[in-house]
Amino acid sequence: MYTFESDPPHYELTQNYLVNGSDKQFNILFINDGINAHIMYIFDVEALTGFRYCNICHRQAFRIGDKNLQQSMRNHMKKCQKNDGKIVKKVILEKFAKPFVPHILSNRTYKYLLANNLTHLFKPTRYYITYDIETLEKKVNEKFGDSSQVTATLIPYAIASTVKLASGIHSFYYDIRTEDFLDKWLEQLFEEAKQVKKDNKYIDETIPQYFEVPVIGFNSAKFDASVLFKNLKSKDWTISKYLGSSTIAKQIVVKHKSSSIQLRFVDFKIYSMQHKLKDAVRDFGNGTYKKGRFPHEFININNYMNELNKSEPFLIEAFDNKLRNKKLSEVKYKEYLVEAAKHKTRWDYLKHYNILDTRVLIEPIDYLIELMFKYNVDMLANISMSQCSNAIKYSMAYNGFDINGDYNCESTDKSIEITQNYWRAKVESYIEQDSKKDRDSSNNVTIDDYDYYKEIFKNQRCHMCNARFIWKNRPTLDRIDNSKGHSKDNVIPCCLYCNVCKANRDEKQMKLMIQLRKYALFKQLPMTLTSDEGYQLLRKGITGGISNVMHRYNIAGETRINHYEYDKENKCVYSIDSDNVMTHVVQLDFHSQYPSVMSGEPNALNPYTNHIIYMPAQLIEKITDYDRCKALIYDTNRFSNDPLVVDKMLLFVAEIKGHVDEKYLNEAINWGPILRNIDIKTNKETIGEF
Repeated sequence: MYTFESDPPHYELTQNYLVNGSDKQFNILFINDGINAHIMYIFDVEALTGFRYCNICHRQAFRIGDKNLQQSMRNHMKKCQKNDGKIVKKVILEKFAKPFVPHILSNRTYKYLLANNLTHLFKPTRYYITYDIETLEKKVNEKFGDSSQVTATLIPYAIASTVKLASGIHSFYYDIRTEDFLDKWLEQLFEEAKQVKKDNKYIDETIPQYFEVPVIGFNSAKFDASVLFKNLKSKDWTISKYLGSSTIAKQIVVKHKSSSIQLRFVDFKIYSMQHKLKDAVRDFGNGTYKKGRFPHEFININNYMNELNKSEPFLIEAFDNKLRNKKLSEVKYKEYLVEAAKHKTRWDYLKHYNILDTRVLIEPIDYLIELMFKYNVDMLANISMSQCSNAIKYSMAYNGFDINGDYNCESTDKSIEITQNYWRAKVESYIEQDSKKDRDSSNNVTIDDYDYYKEIFKNQRCHMCNARFIWKNRPTLDRIDNSKGHSKDNVIPCCLYCNVCKANRDEKQMKLMIQLRKYALFKQLPMTLTSDEGYQLLRKGITGGISNVMHRYNIAGETRINHYEYDKENKCVYSIDSDNVMTHVVQLDFHSQYPSVMSGEPNALNPYTNHIIYMPAQLIEKITDYDRCKALIYDTNRFSNDPLVVDKMLLFVAEIKGHVDEKYLNEAINWGPILRNIDIKTNKETIGEF
């Protein structure tokens, strides 16, 4: 059964039903207009939805325009046949450990410059366009009688933009008095974007670059994007990428069909925690500009044309905010009068106010761009504050990395002695690889070459990184001439990791990836997991955890911050008011960042590893042998206060039953709080009316 979703407009598969044991498939469209329900038979699902669905599970969808459609469907249907038509969600782990370097791999420009020793040329995206839409609320009575329902829709009536270029800053504005004003604004936006794109470009065009022009709004993901959505598709331009849900657009990329200019619409709030524009201007601005004032509640769909045509300033009563029960002070009203006197009509003042909302965003954006660039992170090339924060964290961890540095460290593990099963799997894999690429495999290495290559892998090293082959660093054969198969005279021993790094990459990119792995091993930095067993064990400690969940009302300036205390005599825990008053409540689950926050922080209650909690790096092995576990746990060096001794210790994760001695309970009881507001009914009796 399919339904139509309006925001964004699309048809969506919602349910599968099996009727009377029948295996015959019927596709129907379900439509409900609020009064009547209609069911229609769908003759061509692909034409209606733009997607092709799996013939086995009938749920997995593939976009028809995808150039890899056939391959994606084949791969999915193989899994579907194995799982009896059920979509099994599974975390796919790497075949071998790789360095986790999001600050490098998520930015192709920085990766290229680092590989070519040209990081001095790296620059952030400094040029962009801001925008803001002014809307009117229109109330529509959708149902009548006992089930009457009033919904409010937003009607745009003014829009402004400020363009930041290398040559300077300028703004432009359109309003409802101009026919098709949103389309006119978009036309000019694409024209302005041409120069923004040029200013952001590197002179050397061989450098991989991002050519999307950032168009930034404030709180635009919820409101501005939805108001603009229907105008983002026309005969001249189309939406090429959409990231987000049906109600919140985190990112929309709009491509011009003739000029190929791409506009990337994003919300400033994905890069900051400020909930109001004036807070962002106050915290990140330079004090030159302040947000203006406009009587939003006073201007409505019924009076806007008449009121805005007037030349006199708005009365102070027009600024009353009935929803929040606030009035404008005399001082602030006088400031408004000074500004209003500079404009002939209220339309002119609206233009000034609308443009000002886009202009005041420039300094906060510039401040954050330069702040993150200190860590070689291009803010506008990322799509969220968490992605930027993650990149900064690993940029700091790799601060000492030099692509030409010597990070070789010899492993003490025994050289590998491959098994016959390992070699048989490799031989079959080589034949499969060559047949897919239509390479001659008649002279390929065979299972009979087992003894020869067993000695090769045991005594030789990787021809790329010079590392010995051990079970933690498994070998494979690298082809000398990539146009030929895996014949004995065309292969040399190589690490699995190095072999993958070499594939379809130039020598410098390959060297970068090999050096990053060496550095991660040398410095014991985090690497990707390869063991599903290890992942399942670690996952228990990654998600969830102990916390104080507080259900209460939180009032800024009134609610005191509480802490817990354990009463030994009465054997109970009390919530105690502290002297500190709550000023803000930030929507953040502390435990989602617990490992990062606590790593490296000294803790007197932790007697191990010099009282410091360490983050694990590469997962080496899972130990089940009781004696080895005991030896690790009771190793006296774990209690050392000598950093040199601690650095040589193996870190381990052990699954144990938790216990805190009663005399230490008050030290451990105050875990990070999760504040949850109590749900309240939004009816007249509870919150009143206005």
